[in-house]
Amino acid sequence: MDCGAAQAVEKVGSAACASAEERYKGRLNMPKIEIVGESDIYVKTGSTVNLKCVITQSLEEPAYIFWYHDNERVLNYDKTAKDIRMDRVGPDTTVGTLVIYNGQRQDSGNYTCSPSNLDSASVLLHVLNGEHPAAMQRGKNSASPIPGRWWSHLSAGLGLSACVQPRNVAIAVIVLGFAGHLVAWTGS
Repeated sequence: MDCGAAQAVEKVGSAACASAEERYKGRLNMPKIEIVGESDIYVKTGSTVNLKCVITQSLEEPAYIFWYHDNERVLNYDKTAKDIRMDRVGPDTTVGTLVIYNGQRQDSGNYTCSPSNLDSASVLLHVLNGEHPAAMQRGKNSASPIPGRWWSHLSAGLGLSACVQPRNVAIAVIVLGFAGHLVAWTGS
């Protein structure tokens, strides 16, 4: 299709072009990029963290996906500390994964996924020593009540630990394989 000059092209929306013979109009789907989960991720020291950068509606797979930690490129020479993968999971979807093993305080900071052919996406990782578990309750997810009588069943069944303060319980569950998923409950 030789359209000559496009009449209207928007980043998201529709595109129309005209040639001497015919007029074409159609939906223009621009690639999307996001890091799965919350924009702020809270984990305990020693946790394994999976950051997943999902690129959808992209007809062309990126040549590479670079990860940056506080504007410094993350390298995976030592696969016991960090691992980087890129997988094409569908005809228009690519997933870039950064795995941080045994997360430490120095791993806290801004992580950016930067593919070769798109803008970037970022997330903020907080690795906590456990001294302030209430900080884990911030973010998009709202806290929901959990009765105290269920705490012993829940902690035993899932092998969880928590910080119990007067009239408050905070639980953090990191779901491996789904980066950034955080569940927090508070109870009175």
